[in-house]
Amino acid sequence: MKDYIFSMSYKRVAVAIVAVWSCMGCAGKREPQYDMMENLTARYNIVYHSRKIINDVMYDNAAAYVENYEQRLPVFIEPTDITAASNSPLMDSVIGKALTIINKKSKSKYISEAYLLTGQANYLKGNYYNAAEFFSYTAGTFTDMPEYRQAALVWKARALMQLGNLTESGNVLDTVFTALESDPNSMGLAFATQAKYYLLVQDEASAITMLLQALEHTKDKSTRLRWHFLLGQLLESEGRPEEAYSHYSRVVNSNASYEMAFHAGLNRIFLPGTVNTTTGDRIRLLQRMIRDGKNKEYRDQIYYQIAEMYYADGDWATALVNYEQALRQQGDNQYQTTRTYLRLADHYFDQAQYPIAKLYYDSVGMYLPMDFPDAGPVQRKVANLDELITQLEVVSHQDSLFFLAGLSEAQRHAQLDSLAIVRYVEIQDGRQAKNKKQQQNIVRSPFEEALFSPGTTYTDNRFYFNNPDAIGMGTTEFKRRWGNRPLQDNWRFSDMTAGGITDNSETGELAVNGSAIDSVVVDSAAWVQQFRDSYLNELPDTEAKRAAANNQIHTALLRVGELYRDELLDNKGAIDTYEDLLNRYPETKDAAMIYYNLYLLYNGIDQARAAAYKQKLLTQFPDALYSRILLDPMYLAKLQSQKQLLDQEYEEAYAAYTRQQFQEVIQLVDSISGQVQEPQPTLVQLAYLRALALGRTSGIDTLEKAFRELVDVFPNDSLISPLVHQHLAYIAENGPALAERKYALQGIDESRLRFIDEPTITPWPQLIINHGPERPVPRRNLAVSTAGQTGIGGRMTLANGGTLTRQQLAREAQITDDGENAYRDLELLPDSAVYYFVINVMNERVNLAPSRYGIGQFNRTRYTGRNIMHQLKPVNDENQLVYVGPFLNYEEAKTYEVRIMPLLPDIMKIPATLYNTFLITEDNFGTLSDFDKIDDYYTSYHEQE
Repeated sequence: MKDYIFSMSYKRVAVAIVAVWSCMGCAGKREPQYDMMENLTARYNIVYHSRKIINDVMYDNAAAYVENYEQRLPVFIEPTDITAASNSPLMDSVIGKALTIINKKSKSKYISEAYLLTGQANYLKGNYYNAAEFFSYTAGTFTDMPEYRQAALVWKARALMQLGNLTESGNVLDTVFTALESDPNSMGLAFATQAKYYLLVQDEASAITMLLQALEHTKDKSTRLRWHFLLGQLLESEGRPEEAYSHYSRVVNSNASYEMAFHAGLNRIFLPGTVNTTTGDRIRLLQRMIRDGKNKEYRDQIYYQIAEMYYADGDWATALVNYEQALRQQGDNQYQTTRTYLRLADHYFDQAQYPIAKLYYDSVGMYLPMDFPDAGPVQRKVANLDELITQLEVVSHQDSLFFLAGLSEAQRHAQLDSLAIVRYVEIQDGRQAKNKKQQQNIVRSPFEEALFSPGTTYTDNRFYFNNPDAIGMGTTEFKRRWGNRPLQDNWRFSDMTAGGITDNSETGELAVNGSAIDSVVVDSAAWVQQFRDSYLNELPDTEAKRAAANNQIHTALLRVGELYRDELLDNKGAIDTYEDLLNRYPETKDAAMIYYNLYLLYNGIDQARAAAYKQKLLTQFPDALYSRILLDPMYLAKLQSQKQLLDQEYEEAYAAYTRQQFQEVIQLVDSISGQVQEPQPTLVQLAYLRALALGRTSGIDTLEKAFRELVDVFPNDSLISPLVHQHLAYIAENGPALAERKYALQGIDESRLRFIDEPTITPWPQLIINHGPERPVPRRNLAVSTAGQTGIGGRMTLANGGTLTRQQLAREAQITDDGENAYRDLELLPDSAVYYFVINVMNERVNLAPSRYGIGQFNRTRYTGRNIMHQLKPVNDENQLVYVGPFLNYEEAKTYEVRIMPLLPDIMKIPATLYNTFLITEDNFGTLSDFDKIDDYYTSYHEQE
């Protein structure tokens, strides 16, 4: 018995010891002491409801999101401005609940959950910066809770992506995947977030790998289906059609929405190496889809895909029929409508049928959604289309005339007669159709869609077509400009008279030019004769006509290259245009500029071609401006600085001449010429002053020699050299009389005829050489137009020639008629009125005498014998207006403006930022009484351009 009692006692002691050690072990771990009631109330009263609110909002966001299956689907459906604003009250409620846990239930185990919920609520409100901060705090504070740390880091990476901070987002994701936890709630999210990151950095292959992992760790069926569709798109893009077919099939065979399944099936048809291998098989399958009533609202897309296959096989006629069928289908898919119009527009543009292409591009502009793929290039093309097509039509028309000139007389008449008959029939058919009642086209305009669609809900009035007021104003403006047009495709066809004759030298085809005929003529015989004569009169059948036609083509192609390069940002189009120009005119005077541009365009794309053009430029034109720029990237900046210094030197030399300090002028110019090695326009003007100073101190032989040296050294100058040629002609005609003079140029005597206009000081007491203190900034900042006025800087020289100056651009100064400006306010700028060309100088103290002297030089060479004067008008101690005229009508004044503008930076000896230019009538000129009125008129004038 004692043994038994002893044994029992021993066992109890052992149990007690074990219990003590267990308690000590528990005390060592120091588990948090949670309050059971706070846990219960926090979980079921706050956390549960907060999670449900967030899940419901995310579900509602997904339900409200309209998928665009014609673009790559996003990995996540992120908040938009609209959803963030509408969900803001609910998210504020979640944040308030989370704060209750943090502040009042600090003994519950849901503090980490509260911070995570606060971050998520801020994310769904669109407050991504705040969200990232809460996620950072959660990840840094609750490191002992790996599931919360991982979830917080993943959400932080998403918030940083929304902020555009991809570098930091990538670093956060690297941290996540360094120690990836197998948390079922955040593991799939982590892989999907990494996939989104890879897509943002254009790494589609890695994104595919991550999405496949995300699928394995995600249970939500709708999310999985979206990712299957996205994987199909990515795999198709990566050239893995079998795998893409598998993912598309998962969507087709699932309970996905019919729209998603339809697009998955449609995409599956075109995968190479899959079930439908031939074009015929695919077309037959698509035609069966058209007959399926369930696909009625998708027929526009089906017809488009049929057209695409015919087009790819070279059957353009059938393709065009199906494109038109796509446009006739009823539906509200503006993406598809835009794609179809754009495809037709590009087709006709590539075929040089520019009038038709212009009509389709107009329709593209009417339907183009803001988030259309490559919307930027499309918008740029539509915006610059008129000028682009105008220049291309010049090339097309002149090519056609050269084609006709190369035919025999019989062939030429036969070609024109055939073309005239076709065009006459088209015009008569058009008139008959216009007299019939038009059936309303099924494809409606955006105005009609927005105003009259039943059940339309306007959710975001910032989008134009969701704003009834904006649409109403747009409709009114449309009718004001275009009239009450019928609702039909290509609504501008009614303006179309005739297109341009386009010569295709390979096929011998011609297209018609609208300016060549008058479609109003009714008598067919007279009409055909007029049509024929209009082209026969333009034939380049003489050397002068051929030179003029080639000049038009050359100028137009240069402008087309500039438009592609600078406005459309289409490097391929610019390359093709410049190379076409070189093939046509290998001896072009603009070869240096073209080589330079081709070098820049190929650089980074085709280094071998870039190097070839660089070598051509440096070898053939070692002294050209562009060669110097290639060798010294800072060359233009140095040149601009040098020009400013030379302008100051010119002003000093000019002032010395007016003081009759002629030896000082000669010495100053000689010293400057010895120092400046670079070609500068001011050098020729300094050389002219030197020649005049020699004429004041020497005989006629010395003056004539100085003039001849000037034209030899500056043969391409178009400001001074033409004036010097006039002087030399006068000297040759009056040599004996001039030889009797001791000094070739004598003092000013009103009774004696002068053949040279010498510098004089402008008789205005306020125009002093020393500029004095700087004036304060004007009351309002004036938008000074510096295009073409900026001396060396900017884009001007790189677009206009192979030498330093813009003078080559104006050397021939041939003014082409680009047609009447339909936007010109005829009350402000009437056709018939007395006009002045005005240079508005926004500094009342700057010396304008040297600049006015240059204007006089320009006028003497271009307007000899004309009563064109340049005068000065100070305005309110703020501005100086140099006004040139009078001109008797708008066209005459505009011609003067076009001719002088390329040379104005060389004429004006003040910074380009101090002046701007405009045309004005004599009546309006009298109203320019202060800075603000000049500013207002300048703004109004340039709005007419």
